[in-house]
Amino acid sequence: MKFPLWMRKLFVAFVAVMTLGTVIPTGYLADEKNEPSETYQEEGHLLLDSLDEPLGLSEPSEEEATDWPTIAAQVPSSELLAHFVTYASSQSEEQGLSKFGEAISTRVGSEYSESIVPKMTEAIAASVADLDIEELRTLRLTESPSGGYGERILHVYSEQSGEDLLRFHVRRDHPPQDGYWFNFHYHAADDNFEEHYEVGKIYWDKNTPPKWLS
Repeated sequence: MKFPLWMRKLFVAFVAVMTLGTVIPTGYLADEKNEPSETYQEEGHLLLDSLDEPLGLSEPSEEEATDWPTIAAQVPSSELLAHFVTYASSQSEEQGLSKFGEAISTRVGSEYSESIVPKMTEAIAASVADLDIEELRTLRLTESPSGGYGERILHVYSEQSGEDLLRFHVRRDHPPQDGYWFNFHYHAADDNFEEHYEVGKIYWDKNTPPKWLS
């Protein structure tokens, strides 16, 4: 599985920060010599400066593990946090596009990947940064976005306790005379999921959008 440039840069910076610069997984930047650098910030924990030059190692192979339990069992403890953030970011994109279904994904999929997923990644990184190694290993992601008019995109939860950590949702808003908007937001266990933290909005149309997964 090949991650987009912004996700690979986030992964590289995250590992460098968490290992105090002693480990830099350069393979994630291998074939992007001509793509512009970007900056991403993980609130309270990570500041990612622009990275312009690749350092020459190959991409991970297609055969490498893509499920979190297997990844968690294979990577060094010092890199576990960065690997989880990268994995969760990839899944938030994949499951969001799956939830949209073909009709919605065709029209807003690119905007979702470019403007919503990076902000979801920041929220995930901030929420799991202080977990210990064993807690990180037992984190899981839901794999069934809700259909119809349900809001769920993806939940982050502990397999050990069965309790959610984060809930990423999308709501359909229809302000008077303003068409339909997709409102992306999340709820967190820290406040018992009572607050609504907005991630971003994407405009749809004046016509009613199709049901999710349709």
